[in-house]
Amino acid sequence: MTLFVCTQIEAPCQPGNQVAVTDVTVQDFAALGITPASIGTAVALGFGMVFFLAMLGFVLGVVVQMIRRHL
Repeated sequence: MTLFVCTQIEAPCQPGNQVAVTDVTVQDFAALGITPASIGTAVALGFGMVFFLAMLGFVLGVVVQMIRRHL
């Protein structure tokens, strides 16, 4: 099966920017830049962001609670 991929970010894709790829090329994750290192980085950034936002919410909650106690 052949798929057409647009090489530019545009909608609709102009015929000059279309490239035909096969299933073998699409499923070759390393050729697309999807490597174990990039997956690990994405997972680590995701967990780090969630943890950071959770801690930020916790600290802000403690600060608001301390302010309310002293007023």
